Amino acid sequence: MNSCFTDMEIEELAEGMIRQYLGNLENAPLKVDIEGFLTRYLKLPLKFRSFAEEDSGKIGFISDGITPLRVFAGRRPIREVFPKGTVVLEKGLQRRGEEGRRRFTLAHEAGHYIMDRTVTRACFHREYDKGRAYSPRELKELLNIQETRVDRLAAALLMPRFMVREVLGRFGVSWLIPIYGDNLLRLGDKLLVQKMARAMGVSYTAFLIRLKELSLMERHDISEYITGEIGLGDGVMAL
Repeated sequence: MNSCFTDMEIEELAEGMIRQYLGNLENAPLKVDIEGFLTRYLKLPLKFRSFAEEDSGKIGFISDGITPLRVFAGRRPIREVFPKGTVVLEKGLQRRGEEGRRRFTLAHEAGHYIMDRTVTRACFHREYDKGRAYSPRELKELLNIQETRVDRLAAALLMPRFMVREVLGRFGVSWLIPIYGDNLLRLGDKLLVQKMARAMGVSYTAFLIRLKELSLMERHDISEYITGEIGLGDGVMAL
């Protein structure tokens, strides 16, 4: 993948495509139909299979028409080559409670296709497994800048700027949400963010990151939370 889109280019590209996909709707929805976007707008075939890859973190795949994917046929692992552009997701993502992971994986594979229009190579979406010992090559592949760009595009497709602002408006949020340190929110604000994340069909963490990306949060020092919210310490070390 040779694309090097900037953050602003990614934002504009994602918003433009989602607006095209939605058409002339009077009221914007709060959740992108990402499966419909992938299959109807991008016109990519979608399959679900039980992956048999050695790396259990691999849960999504877009085919180049050459590279085989290890999947189970019954209980037997086989190597299956899918037509070029076919998106294959781990079958377990269809289970109840997996909506957030399934939607983000779909968006990630859509991002690969958009970033590299010709799909010159097969691409996996894998999740980082803290308990697994990765080789230096695997870590480089997992954490490289290209994957970071694709993840940013995936987030922008699932949560385009105009739709995030629509969600905030419908939930009556007209202020920057205060965040203490990098991750702490007051209980009321945390519950509000959780509700908005559910409305968009994404995880709390994904929506929180998106609010940060769009500069919709106001950062405060962690000491304000410790002293003001939970009533501990006064900023002075006891002698």
